[in-house]
Amino acid sequence: MNHPDRFLPLFLEVQTDLRAFIGAMVRDPVTREDIFQEVSMVLWKKFTTYDPTRPFGAWARGIAARKILEDHRLRSRLPEAFPPEVIEAVAAGFDEEEGHSWRERELALNQCLSLLPERSAALVADRYQKGHAVEDISTDTGMTIDAIYQALSRLRKQLRECVQRRLGLLNN
Repeated sequence: MNHPDRFLPLFLEVQTDLRAFIGAMVRDPVTREDIFQEVSMVLWKKFTTYDPTRPFGAWARGIAARKILEDHRLRSRLPEAFPPEVIEAVAAGFDEEEGHSWRERELALNQCLSLLPERSAALVADRYQKGHAVEDISTDTGMTIDAIYQALSRLRKQLRECVQRRLGLLNN
């Protein structure tokens, strides 16, 4: 059984990444903080059920993902920032990169973004930094909606591989 004295060091180690994970999924700062506080309480209350053979960060993000989905359901009359499959994909991405701080991953991503051709960088910025709808990007660029989705898919893969190479997670 997990001793309560082990909780705080584990929690403090993942706290920044946990906040970043929640922040990536929840745009409203008040809701973000509420979810973080709720997740923190659940982690403390359920710490005796934590399997120490698994990474604590992955366990914490799993609980956070469920809390985010629960919050989305409760606020269903408002548009979701991200559908459940995106939340799960982001959680999986965090799990793949366990052992690297959020800042290391962010630095690697920024370096990879700087290597993109201008048109690709503009597409990524329009969609993910500025939050433009694909339909609006289509109108602005003259690209078809399908072409935009395909380009974004290729760019996400390219960026993921670049970040993994920079973090030493890929062998090539």
